Amino acid sequence: MEKVRVPVTVDPVKSSGKQLSYDGVVPAGSLVRLQELLLEPCADVDVQLQFDVDEQNIKYIEGKAEVATVVACERCNEAMSIVLQTEFKYAPITKRQKADELPSDYEAVELDELGEVNLHRMVEDELILAMPVVVKHDDKDCSIDSNAMSWGKIDDSPEPSENPFAVLQKLKRK
Repeated sequence: MEKVRVPVTVDPVKSSGKQLSYDGVVPAGSLVRLQELLLEPCADVDVQLQFDVDEQNIKYIEGKAEVATVVACERCNEAMSIVLQTEFKYAPITKRQKADELPSDYEAVELDELGEVNLHRMVEDELILAMPVVVKHDDKDCSIDSNAMSWGKIDDSPEPSENPFAVLQKLKRK
């Protein structure tokens, strides 16, 4: 069964009131910033979104996203596959729902001039945040032995005895 395409923008307040949900995909072509971090273009992102209202009457968006990607190992610079997975929970900022009043369970999201939120950008932001800080193979899978790596030699020769600023001192006297 083919999954439906998640809409680009949606009104999260109305969607929460209707308790809408999406089980679909965000097209890979709309994730330009994520694609720039990858060696190969990724497939469409599997996304599950649920709009709802909690016990405190806070309207929110809860979601999960997952995509298989190919990135460069920062140690050997060879291709490696990683699966990016993320879970998130946002609450839209409105006149009634202020960012500083939200419980810590929610991340605040601002609405555009039409009162909508860009779901594709939200999912892309979350996937970028899910990227490892340093992408590298496990030691056993990497073509470069991390124990054999060297970062250059430190020169053991003594420091020069002449003051490096002596030339400036001579110029100052002229």
